[in-house]
Amino acid sequence: MSSLAQPADGTDRPHRSEPVTTVGRATDEFPPEASVWPADLSRRDFLQVMAASIALAELSGCNRPPSKTIVPYVTAPERALADGPVYYATAMSWEGYGRGLLARSNSGRPTKLDGNPAHPESLGATDAITQAAVLSLYDPDRSKTPRYHGAPIDWAEFQEQWLTEHARLQANHGAGFAVLTEPTTSPTVTRMIHRLLDRFPSARWYQHTPLARYDRDGRQDDYDFTRADVILAIEADFLLQHPASLRYTRAFSGRRRIENGRVNANRLYVIEAGPTLTGSMADHRLPASPHHARRLLAAIENALDHRPIGNDLSAVEQRTVEALAADLQAKAPNVVCVAGVECDDDIRAWADAINVRLHADGVTWHSLPSVRSDPDRRCAGDLAAAVRAIHDGQIRTLIIAGCNPAYTAPADLQFATALEKVPLRIHLGTHVDETAVACDWHIPESHFLECWSDVRAYDGTASIIQPLISPLYASRSLEELLSFLNEPPGRDGYDLVRETWQANRPSADFEQTWNGWLNTGLVDGTQNSRSKPSPPARAVGLQTSTSAPAVTVLIRPDPTIRDGRWANNGWLQELPKQNSQMVWDNAMYVSLAFAERENLTNGDEVELRRGSDRLRAPAWIAPGLAADCVVIHLGYGRTRAGRVGDNRGFDAYRFRRSHRLWSDDLDHVAPAHGHGWLVSTQTHFTMEGRDIVRTASAADPAHTAGLRPRTEPSLYPDWSYPSYRWAMLIDLGTCIGCKACVLACQAENNIPVVGKDQVARGREMHWIRVDRYFEGDPQNPQVLHQPVPCMQCETAPCELVCPVAATVHSSEGLNDMVYNRCVGTRYCSNNCPYKVRRFNFLNFQPPKDSPLYLQKNPDVTVRARGVMEKCTYCVQRIDAGRITAEKANRRVRDGEIRTACQDACPAEAIVFGDLSDPQSLVSRRKREPTEYALLEELNTRPRTTYLARLRNQNPALVGHEVPVRPNDTTNHAARGPVRSYLAAPDA
Repeated sequence: MSSLAQPADGTDRPHRSEPVTTVGRATDEFPPEASVWPADLSRRDFLQVMAASIALAELSGCNRPPSKTIVPYVTAPERALADGPVYYATAMSWEGYGRGLLARSNSGRPTKLDGNPAHPESLGATDAITQAAVLSLYDPDRSKTPRYHGAPIDWAEFQEQWLTEHARLQANHGAGFAVLTEPTTSPTVTRMIHRLLDRFPSARWYQHTPLARYDRDGRQDDYDFTRADVILAIEADFLLQHPASLRYTRAFSGRRRIENGRVNANRLYVIEAGPTLTGSMADHRLPASPHHARRLLAAIENALDHRPIGNDLSAVEQRTVEALAADLQAKAPNVVCVAGVECDDDIRAWADAINVRLHADGVTWHSLPSVRSDPDRRCAGDLAAAVRAIHDGQIRTLIIAGCNPAYTAPADLQFATALEKVPLRIHLGTHVDETAVACDWHIPESHFLECWSDVRAYDGTASIIQPLISPLYASRSLEELLSFLNEPPGRDGYDLVRETWQANRPSADFEQTWNGWLNTGLVDGTQNSRSKPSPPARAVGLQTSTSAPAVTVLIRPDPTIRDGRWANNGWLQELPKQNSQMVWDNAMYVSLAFAERENLTNGDEVELRRGSDRLRAPAWIAPGLAADCVVIHLGYGRTRAGRVGDNRGFDAYRFRRSHRLWSDDLDHVAPAHGHGWLVSTQTHFTMEGRDIVRTASAADPAHTAGLRPRTEPSLYPDWSYPSYRWAMLIDLGTCIGCKACVLACQAENNIPVVGKDQVARGREMHWIRVDRYFEGDPQNPQVLHQPVPCMQCETAPCELVCPVAATVHSSEGLNDMVYNRCVGTRYCSNNCPYKVRRFNFLNFQPPKDSPLYLQKNPDVTVRARGVMEKCTYCVQRIDAGRITAEKANRRVRDGEIRTACQDACPAEAIVFGDLSDPQSLVSRRKREPTEYALLEELNTRPRTTYLARLRNQNPALVGHEVPVRPNDTTNHAARGPVRSYLAAPDA
């Protein structure tokens, strides 16, 4: 197969100058470089530009670097079209850990990322960040050429300067030379750093990450949720913010799936201060500050020892602690206690001891060798150690690779000030960010889809990262830069990665083995084996105090842009955050009790005080947040992220201290004068007292059998389906609300970014949304997430009112949209009770000469302004599957066609298939007793239906929940165990 990837080859790379900036509205948020065509562009000018582009393309084609073959995941048919999609197995680094991917290439352009079903950590699923990673490849704000003091230069100039420095370092054995990287699991990167330290024995290697480390004393905790009947999570958002979250979600949700009217459900207890995605799935949740959580844990230990649990807990907390302790003892050893990485060390040790006490070690709790360990002890320390070395004059040449400490360093380290003392500063990064502008030299870093590398997953599984495209700009990978620093002019990334694995796997037929790894996306035999942990047999007494701080601030990574590295990604900025549904901003989360006491509304500014430190931010009222806590999120307040991410929100890093990274005590919290503009999509989609979301008891889900969708008489004629009858089912019992489906749909269907102002006007364009509802006491509500795509109604209200027949019913049951007929009356949207239709009021798509346009899926129309859009069950995938089946003279097999949202879902909550086949998975799932239709009283007969959310509450606690407050709007018409959910209090 001909190569699609031509990695760089040192100095032989042709220099590429800075491209001409497209005329556009740079201040617009949607999307970068979105613009109208220049009004003064004449036909003659257009032909001149095109002629020059063609000539340059021909010249560049005469001097191409040597090609390196990449291997497709699936062997293409002999007669496959040249521009048809091809899938390649690769991987990406998720905060240092690997996730196996299948990358789709259309005509040599990466356009979509999906999970690799053969990878033990991905299992064919993705999260929202993984889906959005392909957009960053085409970010127009990516660094395009090396820079010296901000001015673009050629790579050869940097090479010449480094040769002089290299000779000096060799003469003094690397004294004063240091490298600062993020923690890595790449065997090649680690090998290249060790080789660099061998050449320069006096050099030092430091590591910095603003996020949590998951390894402890050379080991990693691992959990088997398939065997856990009872789970206690302490500040542990393991369903979203964990390197193994995809595997954990699959295992956890698998125990919540109803099959043939029965379910062997697990039970989840959560103790946490702020609302998390894992907390939203809890059967019983106790909001507690870090200080109060220690009291709860001490009470749990007392209950396990059959001692009095104390009188410093509320009545609800006492009952919950007693029921939890009895549940743990009754279900041991199939129980597990998970303490989050943000917890203090003694709390994590307490969780270890509880697992040992309940004999969960080796059953549901295991130990893995750390894939980020440094067995040779070559790392000299963290960022704080590097700052001390700078102040001591021990660092004179500093390489900062792949991290942004000028932005992410805790405030007390004052890294930017210390960096000024280093005579020679070199930065490798994808953008000219806050650290790049503080350095002498900046080298563009390659995207993982355009360079060769390797990475290990959380369980140790190694994958080869193979590129799908040549580097778009004059960039280098971290491996290539380290090789150059060690032995100029350096070596190609492809050769470096092959050398690593050829040394580890000597074989007479290494080429065949290598191609096999590229084909499957896995290096066989690299998965680490589990072992039985050996922590202390009993917990050390937790330090508790009768005096508690007035308010505790919790510092957490942002749910979508994490530590800020994804701040310039428009997809992630516009993705509603899982709990607040906020977009394009961060805010200070405050409790409902605090808001009522201070008479606050969303957006009112609040000031935090800690000694001489001050932080002002707009408030967001978060039901379920502990009353004596506030939460601030990292990742915003950027000044050098790019046009999408700059000057948004506030910088929480400047309120972070190196010895208290995740929580800190405050002196004072008070309202401040001012109001910020915060935008959330939740106010668009409220329950308004209707019976929208239903729930049933996991103990007896069949009790709701009488609630199956009813078919009422209709004035609409019945449709006949001679061939296929497509349908979808969404299991609310397994859905965790991660919103991977939202971005998978966006990547697949060319859905544009519209910006904060347009979202505030109700003009968001996502074809599938995930609504969030609260039930019960707003101080500690129960939460449910509900994905809502187009319902594909049998008696569709939208079809009747369209004056130009732009929305029509297909012979296979789809509500199709004919874009070239739509004249923008929006009657269909007004008549849709589910509000799932989107109208592009403006031209939100990037111009065709923007790099962003290269990401577009060629199988889906790129819409101009003035037409209605909506979910079509990925009709392009249906057509492709039907054509494949017709060529083989057969029907489409069950599961052969998968929608984009279904592919991405880590919980396997979405099922799609043919209803005319009674044995198809979707047909069988729709026969479950908890199935219901959304707004079935309207008799639209939706083809998309739901399974009710299953609750597995402890029988000892049923009937003892916190009473519903008088201002709650419960639907008293709920039948049987099915209950209606409340609208968000902020709506």
